[in-house]
Amino acid sequence: MIHLLESGAVSKIRDLILFLMILGYSGCSSIPKKIPPEKPSPPPPPHETSLSREEKDYDEIERLFARNLYSATETKVLSFFQLYPNSQFIPSVENIYGLLLLQTKKPAEAALHFRKATTLNSKHPSFVNSVYFNLATAELEANEIQNAEATTQKINLQELNLANRIKVYYLKANLFDKKGLPLETCRQLLTGAKILPDPDSQNTKKLFAQRLDQELEKLIPIQAVENLLQEFNDSPLADSLLFKLGTTKLPLGHTGNEETYLRTLITQFPQSSYYAAASELLSQVQSKLPVNSRTIGILLPVKGKFGKFGLKSLQGIQLAFGIFNISTPDSKIKLVIEDSGETPEQALNGFNRLIFKHQVVAVIGPMLTKGVDQVAQRAQELGVPLISLARRESTFQDYVFQGGLTQQLQAQQIAQYAFHSLGARRFAMIYPNEKIGLESSQSFWDTIQALGGKIVGAETYNPGETDFRQVVDKLSGLYYGEARSHELELLAQERAANKIIRKTRKNEQFYRLKPIVDYDAVFIPDDPRIAGQILPTFAYRDVENVKFLGTSSWNSSEFLSRAQSYAEHATFVDAFFPHTDLGLAKAFTDEYQSTYAQEPSSLEALAYDAGLILKNIITSSSKNLSRSELRDQLKLIHEFPGVTGKISYRNGQFFRELTVIRVKNGNFLKALQTQ
Repeated sequence: MIHLLESGAVSKIRDLILFLMILGYSGCSSIPKKIPPEKPSPPPPPHETSLSREEKDYDEIERLFARNLYSATETKVLSFFQLYPNSQFIPSVENIYGLLLLQTKKPAEAALHFRKATTLNSKHPSFVNSVYFNLATAELEANEIQNAEATTQKINLQELNLANRIKVYYLKANLFDKKGLPLETCRQLLTGAKILPDPDSQNTKKLFAQRLDQELEKLIPIQAVENLLQEFNDSPLADSLLFKLGTTKLPLGHTGNEETYLRTLITQFPQSSYYAAASELLSQVQSKLPVNSRTIGILLPVKGKFGKFGLKSLQGIQLAFGIFNISTPDSKIKLVIEDSGETPEQALNGFNRLIFKHQVVAVIGPMLTKGVDQVAQRAQELGVPLISLARRESTFQDYVFQGGLTQQLQAQQIAQYAFHSLGARRFAMIYPNEKIGLESSQSFWDTIQALGGKIVGAETYNPGETDFRQVVDKLSGLYYGEARSHELELLAQERAANKIIRKTRKNEQFYRLKPIVDYDAVFIPDDPRIAGQILPTFAYRDVENVKFLGTSSWNSSEFLSRAQSYAEHATFVDAFFPHTDLGLAKAFTDEYQSTYAQEPSSLEALAYDAGLILKNIITSSSKNLSRSELRDQLKLIHEFPGVTGKISYRNGQFFRELTVIRVKNGNFLKALQTQ
């Protein structure tokens, strides 16, 4: 059977082109008219001995219609009606005749035959839904708007395959267009575009995009387009909405909004047909927006439970710019501080104030992982260089630079040290079942595998856990006793031989399995409070001669006091080790102590280096740098001499070799590294 919509899985995009051609005859200028329809392939020749005369006549109708021989098709159809009035093929013939009349610009007559087809065959949902679509198309062509709308409501999308659903959305878009409802027209186009199959949908997507652009021109006020973007931000046609908003808001003077839309477009839709135009407009806008090229924004928590950490980072930044050092030449650089708060919303508000109120050229911060992704996205949208101090990497962005000590980098470098310098080859991991723990463990695992090592065990625990016996037992073959039944039987035999009938502290070795320690080192990426509980648990469960690997959070007196002697020879990495007599780190430590009367940590050192990099670029330039020029200079950083080591830009990150620290005799010492 030939329908405008095919009910089987063999339906192809050619049907959509054919249906667009049919709609084009209505004279609506918004519908493409010059797309050549792809002729349906005629069915294969029937076996003469297996088909009746009636079936042969029906097959002939299909072949004639497929070859666009409309006059011959009509003659054959009318003959079929007379010869076989009760034929089972009558509904399909009525449908073909309706298509023929629609093709020959007789939509009202076509609608009559489509209605007959649905009446005569109402028991096959696939066929009925296909004919309903054809009927609605004919009614729309005949300007029977109410009838067309009623018919489309009868179409059950669940009974249609993907390609046919797309056509229904396009039909509904045309219907709402004729009713003068551009907002609803856009909704249908955006909804249909979301289910376009890839990659064979570029031509179809282009047709939807052209129609959408025409309808967007009719939408007033512009708030309607903003509402559509909020509703359909995941549509493949969202770039049309972004471009419309970006170009419409520009002349209205809505500061920042238009740039945000255009920046989002070029970030999220690099293949968009609007990409070049959006990039050009952004360049024009950014060149006109006022920027204080010697004002740097600082986005840190200044109060609340994280305020003390924000203050430490701020002190490092102030030291880099010589704020309290009267002997340092005035750099003429102004620092503006905004509170990042404790929520993503507060961080975004603080960032926006830095950009639109203070017009800073760049921002250092935030330092909390909560909200860093939102701030990074905003920085990218507005084209503002951002040096993040957070422990977690944000998605790679052109304007975002990772200046903090990420969990991923720490996991990579402690894995490399354990493999190359400690000689470990088989590893276990214990980590919290939360985002930072998962990211750290994945990075550690990837690095070990790349080096040729092996992860032989991995156990997680929920945040807030205080008893780690079960975790250690699972890692060491002590938890699943049934798997070691033979060993348990041997222990029972030994107890019988030694006439042991009651467990005591002196004979408990006759009751307890020995741990299976098939790993050389254990990676535990958690804070000193948790790590200080886990390490003694290994000794309590008789697991010995295992190396413990951690992250910079272990660089704390709390870790030593909690883990005590069990921390001996534990190893971790950090960006800064103040107890050194060498170079820049020594000078920084002395200056920090004399200024703030306390010893710096990696928190202050990382912030210091971020400030020092910006200060060096701005003061060494012979002109006032734009934000994009400053971004380009940041990308050129190579072996910059910082207090945390030589710093180089790599794929969005300020990379440095971390310091390896180990515990010896209850103290932290810098470890020697071998490759």
